[in-house]
Amino acid sequence: MTGRFKSLTWKQTNLVVFTALFFAIAIFIVEIALVVVSTKQQLTTTQQELLDSVEQPAANAVWALDDNLARQTLEGAIKVEHVGSAVIELDDGSMFVSVSNNKQNNSQTFISLSNKLFDDLKEISRPLYRPFYFEGTQQQQLIGTLTVFYDTQELTNTLFSQLRFSFFATLARALLLTLVLSVVFHRFLTQPIARISEAIDKIEPDSPDENLLPMSNAHKDDELGLVTSKFNQILIQFSQTQSKLRKMATRDPLTGLPNRTLLLETIAVTIQRSRVHKRSFALMFIDLDRFKNINDSLGHALGDQFLARIARILERFVGDKGTVSRLGGDEFVILADTVHTPDQAADFVDKLLIQLNVPIQLNEHAIHPAASIGISIYPEDGNSAEDLIRHADIAMYSAKAAGSNQWAFFKQQMTERAAVRLRTEASLHDALKNNEFLLYFQPKLDLQTGKVIACEALIRWQKDGRLISPISFIPVAEETGIIIPIGRWVIEQSCKVLREWQKKYNYAIPIAINVASQQFADASLVPDIKQMALRYQIQPELLEIEITETSLMNDIELAIAKLEQLKSAGFGIAVDDFGTGYSSLSYLRHLPITTMKIDRCFVSDLPGDSAIASTILMLGKQLNLTIVAEGIENEQQLDWLKENQCQVGQGFYFSQPLPQAEFEALYIATQTATISSLDGLRGA
Repeated sequence: MTGRFKSLTWKQTNLVVFTALFFAIAIFIVEIALVVVSTKQQLTTTQQELLDSVEQPAANAVWALDDNLARQTLEGAIKVEHVGSAVIELDDGSMFVSVSNNKQNNSQTFISLSNKLFDDLKEISRPLYRPFYFEGTQQQQLIGTLTVFYDTQELTNTLFSQLRFSFFATLARALLLTLVLSVVFHRFLTQPIARISEAIDKIEPDSPDENLLPMSNAHKDDELGLVTSKFNQILIQFSQTQSKLRKMATRDPLTGLPNRTLLLETIAVTIQRSRVHKRSFALMFIDLDRFKNINDSLGHALGDQFLARIARILERFVGDKGTVSRLGGDEFVILADTVHTPDQAADFVDKLLIQLNVPIQLNEHAIHPAASIGISIYPEDGNSAEDLIRHADIAMYSAKAAGSNQWAFFKQQMTERAAVRLRTEASLHDALKNNEFLLYFQPKLDLQTGKVIACEALIRWQKDGRLISPISFIPVAEETGIIIPIGRWVIEQSCKVLREWQKKYNYAIPIAINVASQQFADASLVPDIKQMALRYQIQPELLEIEITETSLMNDIELAIAKLEQLKSAGFGIAVDDFGTGYSSLSYLRHLPITTMKIDRCFVSDLPGDSAIASTILMLGKQLNLTIVAEGIENEQQLDWLKENQCQVGQGFYFSQPLPQAEFEALYIATQTATISSLDGLRGA
């Protein structure tokens, strides 16, 4: 409120008073006019009657020239009300008799007012004729003139004396009416409005429908009752809207579970209770494994259905043991306030994982859920909601690093690892911007001829003048999703290198590119590869996509569809680390692949333990696949592979991964490199 407050009662009273005074004055003015007109009419009548009464005596007195009689007649006339003087003049204009009242004069203003009102009635005259007629004629003889002068000032004074009383009476009536109207308005209008105002002041913003405005019986069927009813409806609707907004602010719209805001409030309350009762509770941070694959392969609609089903599973399992919240994405938090010890927490999580591992049927798809769980215990692992969530999150990442369906308790040393992970994550983003990544190339040789026929592109990170091993940053890149843009950079850089070789030497060998599980699950992988090959005018046969067996097994149907697209476009497809996963043999015949790599763990056992390597070579021959043995480190391994007709090999026995310039000088520029020419490198 910007100005000084003025009550409605005060404004209403002023309005009624001024209105009543206005009409009182208006009525008084009309009354004056009517009274003046009436007075003038009465005066005119009185004047005629006076003249009629004194005409004959005055005529007689003049005819007889009896001035005493004339004076007596005029003195009788001036006794009439408001008559000031009277004169009789003879027919020759001379004064005969004059009589007047001696009265004080009024102010000039009053005289002027009197003249304006009664100027035309100030005097009245009548001719006087001889009292009898001459014999034989009807003509009258003028003998004089009677003139009566009226005191209009006295008349005006008398008039206004009467009007003064009338004015005060009118004013009294106006004031009485004002009082009555003010009381009535206050009783039936301003007082109910004041009650409504007081009721509005009592409305609680958090629960507006608990203090509705009072409804007066006298106003149920009028505008005030309508306003009150409408306002109460608004309060009820506002309360309902507020409840919806509160729910939206504290509930996850997809699952209906509490969101982060409500979770923090719940944890804070639980901490207060736990302090009072001096007991502990557990917080579990749950992250679903491979959820992105579900979204990418089945679509976000089924992904949302999957999250909703997981939410119901968690709710049923937790029951009254705690509360379940969703932080976002595929992250859930369980606040188990009935779990007080680490042993209880471990038992709780073991049983939870059993429930989460039950397959979920979504339409025609059977999805096998998996989760990584981190556990923090109050108060050992934190005294605030934020600390408990953060530490459980750190423990979850530690569990995820150990593999799928794992759980871990928070340990203080995890904080430093998490900090390193965060720093590495930030540095990886900067590395992409600052072009700090390099490609190294390891040759692949035809084991029968010894000629270099292909190579594998391997990423390196050059930071502050030193090379960082992929083992240090690739796991972090995979966990955070940065592996996707990094993988896209590797593809584009490989295409650039192939284009350079073709332009400089009119010669190039195929480059194998490793694709991580997250990158393979990304919907843009196939379009990216096709577009980059087209942009740099690279023959598809010069790019070979290496995919781990684990990536293929995550979603075999989607994997087959993507591989078919790549193979039909002419790109080579290799299964890396074959034999280390599960169900390899049963799915192998369905995969549209061109190359199969024997994992180094099986090559390292040669020639002693050769059963698995022999089986893979036999399968490759039956399926018409190119077999590549990786990790060859000695001559005995090489000899066994050659004897068993393994086509291609790579490893430190031939060459370590080399920078582009060095690899290019050795194998691309000469186009003649063989195994025999690598003797000098074996000692390196």
